[in-house]
Amino acid sequence: MQKLDTKHDKQYGRVSWTELATIVLVLGQLPSVLLWSFFKSTFTPSKGTHKSWRRNLGDTAFRFVAGAWNIRQLQYCFGTTQQVYEKWARQNGLPVLVDELKGEDARLLWIGPRRTDRVVLYFHGGGYVVPMQDFAASFWNYTRLELGRRHLNVGVAVLNYSIVPTVTFPAQLKQAVKALQYVIASGCKPENIQIVGDSAGGNLALALLAHLLRPVKGVTPISLASEISGVYLMSPWVSLAGGSGSFVTNDSTDVVGASTFAYCGRKVFAGVPDSLHMYLEVGKAPASLFNGVQGIVDRILVTAGGAECLRDDIAEVASRLSVHHGRVRFIVQENGVHNDPFYDFLVGEPKLSDLTPEIVNWLEEGFRPSSSKVEIVTSEVGLDT
Repeated sequence: MQKLDTKHDKQYGRVSWTELATIVLVLGQLPSVLLWSFFKSTFTPSKGTHKSWRRNLGDTAFRFVAGAWNIRQLQYCFGTTQQVYEKWARQNGLPVLVDELKGEDARLLWIGPRRTDRVVLYFHGGGYVVPMQDFAASFWNYTRLELGRRHLNVGVAVLNYSIVPTVTFPAQLKQAVKALQYVIASGCKPENIQIVGDSAGGNLALALLAHLLRPVKGVTPISLASEISGVYLMSPWVSLAGGSGSFVTNDSTDVVGASTFAYCGRKVFAGVPDSLHMYLEVGKAPASLFNGVQGIVDRILVTAGGAECLRDDIAEVASRLSVHHGRVRFIVQENGVHNDPFYDFLVGEPKLSDLTPEIVNWLEEGFRPSSSKVEIVTSEVGLDT
């Protein structure tokens, strides 16, 4: 049984014998699924995706596993965020640096050296039900090293927040607030902090922005001395229910299918009061939710994959943000899937996607003092039509 990094949920990742047998069955089927995928990608026209065999196999494996297992099985196989982090850090020759966030049963996990002059604060994805994965840590370590090559040394801190069903929302928001407070108290000014989040982590970043504007009852309010430098949302999970638009058209092309999104959404919403739903599904929230956001964060980047289920809903949220903020940039990666840049690091792809340098460049601009006066307009790049 997995060692836990939570004090409360003793059922985390606990599977029955039947569920364990299903895990073995799925893993036994995986080689034949990958072989068929390789055959199709070799002898079937790519329809403009231009993905290598590595990426095709990696995307196929991720979708197959994510759609076959329930939450307990995923947690059993993937472990916990702290376990993933510690194993990944040791394999990559990096120190294991863990800062406890007292009072909220959360912690910050540092990717590389602990630095508090400039900080990328990362909220990981996983539908609020599974931990951070090692390929996400590899992506942010690559980003850290790339910024270092540009003479910008930054600290990258991962928020190890509690996941469902250990707790329900807004517990994760309380932990995100604590993380931001901790980084600021460590000496990092808000103008030197960039918050990044993918999928559910992007959802959490949006909830934090909304909380900064309209505090959630029972969650500590924050008053910032200055604007946060930037917020980057990679394939943010803005529609927990889904069911229309690109959820239909891209169900067969994304690495996370519409039914998987809906399944996780039902688990996340369970026990959450209706009054808090708008913080989890900002696309269905009042249009005024982010009124005033321009005074909270200097720049916002939103990216989506052209072939992902969430594409249309992400586009709607990016449009809503741009109504209240003049420096929102929106990029749609042509033929990209959910969290597309990460999967290059899952399979060891030597040629990274075109979106990765865009992300690094955007973060670099946010840490350069001279960039604060540069206007960034809403844009769409590579949008499938």
